[in-house]
Amino acid sequence: MNLTGKIIHGEGRGGCIGFPTLNIEGNFPGLEQGVYAVWVSLEQGRFRGAMNFGPQPTFGDSHVRVEVFLLDFDSDIYGETATVEVVQKIREIQKFASAEELKTQIMEDISRVKSVL
Repeated sequence: MNLTGKIIHGEGRGGCIGFPTLNIEGNFPGLEQGVYAVWVSLEQGRFRGAMNFGPQPTFGDSHVRVEVFLLDFDSDIYGETATVEVVQKIREIQKFASAEELKTQIMEDISRVKSVL
């Protein structure tokens, strides 16, 4: 399943906890909410990523969004187009007691992404 959309500004929460994300316009009709291992194609190439598709319950946000932390990538690319290829679900959406607990889980998510891709 693929989604192509424009990279837009988000809330900046990912960057605040050390994991800046690409926020991508669009939706995945029929895809269950969760955290996924994905490939993201940009003008600069193809990159591995961990995608959150759904709300951000740790921050009290119920808005469903597509946001991806890319491994081995660090550039400002707002306004560009990204194509996200969903490879495998790695976990359900969870609410964590703190941003620190979320950071620990994201590090585990990244390890899982590396083992899948």
